[in-house]
Amino acid sequence: MDEMTVGELARVAGVTVRLLHHYDQIGLLRPAHVAANGYRYYRRAEAERLQEILALKAGGVPLDEIGAMLDGQDRLARLIAHRARLEAEAARVTGMIETLDATIETERKGRRMALENLYWPPAPEEQAAHEAWLVETYGDWMAEAIAASKSHLAHAPMGMDGKMDALREIEGALVAAYEGGVSPERADVAAHRDWVAGMWGRPCSPEAHAGLAEMYLSHPDFIARYEALSPGFSQWLPAAIKAAAAR
Repeated sequence: MDEMTVGELARVAGVTVRLLHHYDQIGLLRPAHVAANGYRYYRRAEAERLQEILALKAGGVPLDEIGAMLDGQDRLARLIAHRARLEAEAARVTGMIETLDATIETERKGRRMALENLYWPPAPEEQAAHEAWLVETYGDWMAEAIAASKSHLAHAPMGMDGKMDALREIEGALVAAYEGGVSPERADVAAHRDWVAGMWGRPCSPEAHAGLAEMYLSHPDFIARYEALSPGFSQWLPAAIKAAAAR
């Protein structure tokens, strides 16, 4: 089909004629030409542009931004970039589904999910903002640690779930030591440092471990996480890490 009327394109795309008229009015999707009788006609190029418009709109991009995006680079580059965005969002949605499935299964057994397991992965922009804050606050070593961690996890045989299970086991032992009255100076945090090294995919020096302890003391997310494990643990764990680094 060389040309389609506005009604034919609407049927193929699964949208309304009214929507296509609106896109024409705002300059987002012009017809290939308008006949003397006022009928709008569309060709392959307009149909492909509509595909991108609908995909970007479904992804939450405002209409007033879509036009600039479509006019800014060639179609193949746009499709590749948009696919990457959708892939990242799909991974986040998959994480949400897995979290909800785990919550349902846990509550069916009459138990409650651990607080830190209730929430799904952050949106890519939220994760990027969080990483930027960490780098700005803690410097180049944090940027290197984030990059190393991402690279290692991408190739690690044990996924993030396995890593977090291991961390919960280590933290459980440390909480038991804390609640049992072990002083920070006598605490054994070697397993925790080994876990950090595993996340980074490289050795974690005592000095770097102590740097993380400073972050645990100042970042509200870590404070909340460790206080949820046991009141006062958010102070005890950093003190134990610093004491080990000083030995």
